[in-house]
Amino acid sequence: MIKTSVRLRLNLGRNLLASVFAVSLVVLSVSAQAQTPGQTLGGDVSSSLKEFMRRLNAKPLDPVAIDEARAFGIELVEASRFQEAAQIFSTLRLVAPDDSSSFYGSALALFNLHRIDEAETLARAAVEKAQAFPPVNKSSAQYDAPGISKTFGNAADALVLLGVVLAVKGDDAGAIAAVSRAVRLAPDNFDAQFALGRALYGAGDPAGATQPFRAAVSLKPADIQARFFLATALERTGDDAAALSAYKELVVVAPGVAEGHLGVGVLLVKRADDGLDEGIRELEKALAINERLYEGQVTLGRALIRQGRIAESLTPLKRAAGLAPDNPEPHYQLVIAYRRLGEKGAAEAESSLVKKIHATRRTSSLSRSDEGLPGRP
Repeated sequence: MIKTSVRLRLNLGRNLLASVFAVSLVVLSVSAQAQTPGQTLGGDVSSSLKEFMRRLNAKPLDPVAIDEARAFGIELVEASRFQEAAQIFSTLRLVAPDDSSSFYGSALALFNLHRIDEAETLARAAVEKAQAFPPVNKSSAQYDAPGISKTFGNAADALVLLGVVLAVKGDDAGAIAAVSRAVRLAPDNFDAQFALGRALYGAGDPAGATQPFRAAVSLKPADIQARFFLATALERTGDDAAALSAYKELVVVAPGVAEGHLGVGVLLVKRADDGLDEGIRELEKALAINERLYEGQVTLGRALIRQGRIAESLTPLKRAAGLAPDNPEPHYQLVIAYRRLGEKGAAEAESSLVKKIHATRRTSSLSRSDEGLPGRP
């Protein structure tokens, strides 16, 4: 069996947690150790698929064909060849109906093909079969405990996938229940802890999310996303001191990731003590890595105004306005900056933009409200 874990491909961003499970891709992280080597994808994948399908349909069935076809299916998923993966795992389900990995592989492939309802059904089946028929640990010639197994399609990973599917369908309670079960089965499963943190945060419980995020960081200290999500959850709870510490740890682990510097900078700028200088330096580091960070640009502009560096504040504030043209905040800050520079005309122009944005928002809000009103007779 190939050892795997489900991982979610995400892009870092300070507002990312607001759409916790809005993902379109589940990716497998396959370990280098495999008892049954898979085929290296390359050449004519279609021909390889046909050959595996022939071997799986042969009578009598060769057990080796099942192992090798499963390994090939895993490689197809990892290579984003989801249609072919769905085919091979579908056949595997027929020839090995008690094998949870076949149902799990099917669920992964179909989820990525946006066939969500089918993925849910198969993920539930994978959970049931993994708990009823634990995979054999060939190295010890003993059965693995349900959920604790490290093999592909174990109960904990199947529950994590089920949680992702349910969250995508808008069932936050179901998602939390599924990944909570995964954590109880396998508390040392990084993906289960990480998914539970994300589910709790998405359900509006950032305080509850901090514990599984901490567990995820403990399990994989070098994981950038786990550290980022922990820091963001702590910040949302209002524990700025703990959040600042978490962001600083992220900077140490991944100095080239803009979000770590951004988090440190924003929190230092919020403080009323002598953290302003360091906060500005961290914001500048973040923007040197990624200048399209709106929060970094607008926060840097405000900080420079506070420090009396009015002329310097104009550049980041203008960039912030360009990144978020419908947000009045950078224009409001530009009003302050231009007034302090004595540029009355520029200040009035920015003030007019602020009023225009607010007026547009009010009109849009009224339009949305009108849509729900009954029509006139």
